[in-house]
Amino acid sequence: MKKFSVIDMHCDTLTRVCRFGRNLRDYDGHINLQKMKEGNYLMQCFAMFIYLEGTPNPFEKCNEYIDFFDKSMKENGDVIRQVTTVEEILENREKGIMSALLTIEEGEAIEGSIEKLEHFYNRGVRMMTLTWNFANQLAYPNYVYEGKIDTERGLTDKGIEVIKKMWELGMIVDVAHLNDAGIYDVFKYATKPIVASHSNARAVHNVPRNLSDDMIVKLRENGGVMGINYCPDFISEDTEQNQIPDIIRHIKHIVKVGGIDTVALGSDFDGITTPNGMSDCTKTNDLYEALVAEGFSEEDIDKIFYKNFLRVLKANQE
Repeated sequence: MKKFSVIDMHCDTLTRVCRFGRNLRDYDGHINLQKMKEGNYLMQCFAMFIYLEGTPNPFEKCNEYIDFFDKSMKENGDVIRQVTTVEEILENREKGIMSALLTIEEGEAIEGSIEKLEHFYNRGVRMMTLTWNFANQLAYPNYVYEGKIDTERGLTDKGIEVIKKMWELGMIVDVAHLNDAGIYDVFKYATKPIVASHSNARAVHNVPRNLSDDMIVKLRENGGVMGINYCPDFISEDTEQNQIPDIIRHIKHIVKVGGIDTVALGSDFDGITTPNGMSDCTKTNDLYEALVAEGFSEEDIDKIFYKNFLRVLKANQE
């Protein structure tokens, strides 16, 4: 594999490292700095994940996590540095330095405040999901309650205000975890490319967290991307076997429906139980070999592994 050729759109690693009081350099989990090097990472998007239950002040908690992120970048600046633009990512690659993009998973981190959204933008956040698995002031999740999902309630008025402000600022709207009605509302109002940072294809494995073919078509029309999620339950029914072939099935289906420009990577590492075959971020090398064996060209793999997301990031900042 070529050096520094992987961008992962989503992981929960930093918040886990923070809670455990560890260092990103030697953390014994799915992602650490040495494993990222071995996995040929160009950039990792680090999500500040907020679990709303038992968190009375999500804005404060998110700032605590960002403080830890800042500390981690200072301690490991010889290996990885925070970025906010495509230009900075490419500059780091020239220096042999990996990049880290700050993101938020759980829109309630802004507590319904445009001023707090701007605060996080000023701290370097460049992407945010509108929900996790709880309804909030912005929208409703695709989480299953009592055996069914909410398909009717879309974005709230505040949610519409927030996504418009995100595009104005140059922050990517992430529809991962958002319910179907909310996703269609985002498409309706979109003025910039959006992402589903860690979502697979519903036609390949029918779970609510995955996107329908119609959504994939609309994502193509929007110029956005979706990141392949490695969570076993979102990949296939049989989670006991090596699931890399099933991951390839998702990628091939997304390419068939939405084109090669619509698919990227969004592991969800350290927020999931890893699938057989993808135990940590070094296994991206095995995914690369599997894509080559399936006939994907180097240019196609470059698009999936990093170019598609770079394009979306740049478009959101224009």
